[in-house]
Amino acid sequence: QPQGLWSINAQSAQAGSHARHEPMFRLRRGQSYVFEVQNDTAWHHPFHLHGVAFRALNEPHQPWRDTALVAPGSRAEFAFVADNPGDWMIHCHILEHQEAGMMAVMRIS
Repeated sequence: QPQGLWSINAQSAQAGSHARHEPMFRLRRGQSYVFEVQNDTAWHHPFHLHGVAFRALNEPHQPWRDTALVAPGSRAEFAFVADNPGDWMIHCHILEHQEAGMMAVMRIS
């Protein structure tokens, strides 16, 4: 299985490593955050955040959600409150992309 083909913040997770992966993001519980996602590829990426609901700022009239499709060559901003403590995965919902590195962990504490 190929590894390191996809990344978040120029870091590729190893396949199957989410249970022991060090957090890429350490967030303070109760604080507001905006994650910027830049898709520099030629593929769509349904970007998914576990543990929080967000608003996609580029689609202000859409409901709160945990997944948003980021089109090729586009940028999205996800606004949320880090209100759910724990270690949570952030990943592309295309499993082949996740398994090939497009996965990270955020820690809310």
